[in-house]
Amino acid sequence: MKKLYFLFILITSLNFGQVTKNVYFIGNSYTGQNNLPQLISDIANTTGDILNFQSYTPGGSTLQNHAADNVVLNTINNGYWNYVVLQEQSQIPAFSTSFVNSQFFPYAEQLANNIINSNLCGNVIFYMTWGRKNGDTQNCTPGSYLCTYEGMDDKLYERYMQAALDNESMVSPVGKVWRYIRTQYPSLELYESDGSHPNYLGSMIAAYTFYTTIFKKDPTTASFNGNLPHSEADIVRNAVKNVVYQNMDVWYINAHDINTKFNYQFTNAHSVQFTNQSSNATTFHWEFGDGIESNAENPLHTYNADGIYNVKFTTNTCGRSTTKIKKVNVGSLETAEAQKPISKIYPIPAKDILKIKSHKKISHLEIIDISGRKKDCKIIFKNDEYLISIKDLNPGNYFVIYTVEGNSYSEKFIKE
Repeated sequence: MKKLYFLFILITSLNFGQVTKNVYFIGNSYTGQNNLPQLISDIANTTGDILNFQSYTPGGSTLQNHAADNVVLNTINNGYWNYVVLQEQSQIPAFSTSFVNSQFFPYAEQLANNIINSNLCGNVIFYMTWGRKNGDTQNCTPGSYLCTYEGMDDKLYERYMQAALDNESMVSPVGKVWRYIRTQYPSLELYESDGSHPNYLGSMIAAYTFYTTIFKKDPTTASFNGNLPHSEADIVRNAVKNVVYQNMDVWYINAHDINTKFNYQFTNAHSVQFTNQSSNATTFHWEFGDGIESNAENPLHTYNADGIYNVKFTTNTCGRSTTKIKKVNVGSLETAEAQKPISKIYPIPAKDILKIKSHKKISHLEIIDISGRKKDCKIIFKNDEYLISIKDLNPGNYFVIYTVEGNSYSEKFIKE
């Protein structure tokens, strides 16, 4: 009897804190190389955690390819995933601003929206890759930042961070850990002979970075070395701890891994319509930053004075209570209108297609009716314009809600 009791205590202690995550990896050969998802699973096994995964990694694939691939879309739509990892083709996010605005950000947003809408308790992780060993020699022109590892790596960092910010997603900063190790341990080789793909050590860096991002645990508590010497595996674990685990807020791992979401729009200079965007929420609590609170799902709140207010919205969603905080800048309507980044919205009234021109990149775009309900409208980006299909909307007044550089704006239009 004592032996059975001891065995029960041992099993209980071994399983304490066990975490299971279901993750879908979408990418190309950078993810497929050395079977990255399996390496992450092997690491998790040493801490008693479980990674259930699927992956889709055709060589050279882009997010644009994936956004039109029924295999990807059907798997996302299973609604099974805690996280879906998005990895772009290795060069694209480092290209010019105009290129990434048309070829990277729109498809990152399209996939992210699909993931969030289909997986009510899931989230997106962007796989931040690394600069090529000697820069992007295929696209290097004299004086271009693409000609060096550092220049290319800086742009990849900038674009993946922007994608995560725009889509309220997380970043697995593999490229930053690579850079740390390249700087601190220059004798260690991370690349295959092509100067692009990861060798086994490079993939282990990626695996430990993802383990820490997904499970939010100290990587030095894991013991999987794979084919690495113990000393190299320790270098990887400690590097990931320094760059990722001790700086999780930097990579939005805490801030964006929540299920509470909301948006807002000004109805006049001081009145704000707040709209819950959380899925399956059972309770709602708003703190508007001026001492007033509400338990309504979609409250309309009027501020008595100009100012910047921290609005806190707490819901019980997906079995846990989480809080989202946004800054709301309340001021004169004329000032707010003058600062809006949309340069043209037409035709007004509109019948079938609403067109929007903006002199800044729009990271989030949706249509809501006057009661705050989101409407399902197809949105495409073409020839520097956003085209929104509104032919299925009933005639009446609607709002375009959009986000630029982390700030939310609204435009009213009429559907005829």
